[in-house]
Amino acid sequence: MVQNNSANLNALNSNIYFIIDDSNSHCGLTDRLKAAVGLCYVARQNNIGFKFIHRAGFDLRDYLEPNVIPWSAELSDIARLPWKTRRIEYRPPLDSFPKFKANMQYICKRYIGKNIIEMTNVPDWQSVWRKLFWDMFTPSQIVKDALAHSGLPDRYVIVNARFINSLGMIEETNYNAPLPDDMQAKLIDAVLAKAAECEAQSDVPAILYSDSIRFLDIAANRGFHTISPKGIGNMMNSNADESVNLQSFVGMFQIAQADKVYSILNMEGFPEGSLYKTQYPRYAAIIGNRPFIRL
Repeated sequence: MVQNNSANLNALNSNIYFIIDDSNSHCGLTDRLKAAVGLCYVARQNNIGFKFIHRAGFDLRDYLEPNVIPWSAELSDIARLPWKTRRIEYRPPLDSFPKFKANMQYICKRYIGKNIIEMTNVPDWQSVWRKLFWDMFTPSQIVKDALAHSGLPDRYVIVNARFINSLGMIEETNYNAPLPDDMQAKLIDAVLAKAAECEAQSDVPAILYSDSIRFLDIAANRGFHTISPKGIGNMMNSNADESVNLQSFVGMFQIAQADKVYSILNMEGFPEGSLYKTQYPRYAAIIGNRPFIRL
């Protein structure tokens, strides 16, 4: 169980090493961050250190740098002595961890994108998660530069809709198959109508954010304000490149800076799952301490 052994100061010589690399399957950005913050929470509750080595497609430090918590590490930092290391997993039920010992390195490569802080009913879990996120991370200079040149107004609301494959195959996943052409057109119209309602309720511009470049192009042609489609994609895809990785982080902070975040999900008259219940805008809103409304 996760415990706070504050009296055991010697345990500070121990570390959890969370390793995400291309030798193992990995999740999208939100799930990676949920797992990283969750394991750091476990480490802090047990008064041991936390180290994060991210090599899955890119070095995380290119986009997020250490802030207060010095999590940056290299594989060469891990002891090669088998009696000095233990393998652990960050998987359900997420409430059974070993009794952490001093001078021991705990290595985690098998994980699932769940938030242990929420799942264990920590009071005011969103504030706890947000505080730990900012203790761990700060945007890198490349992300700060991209944010500074994004062209967004000082104040805005975000309206997000994630289609995955409803409007055509764009992700390497079995979730959703493309809808018939006529239903695709109707779904786009319905989502834009709901986005217009969100903007009408706001005293600032609504910026549309989506995983579909086709949707963003149609929205822009109809006069809606949209996020730049450059780099739109999912870093889980094998063909994801640097622009997709960068936009994933830039978009997260753009959403985190919005006055309010809407996520469109439930659309009457369309097959269930036509829109995906993405956690990306939700956690971006948590990072920025912004209101989040699921429609």
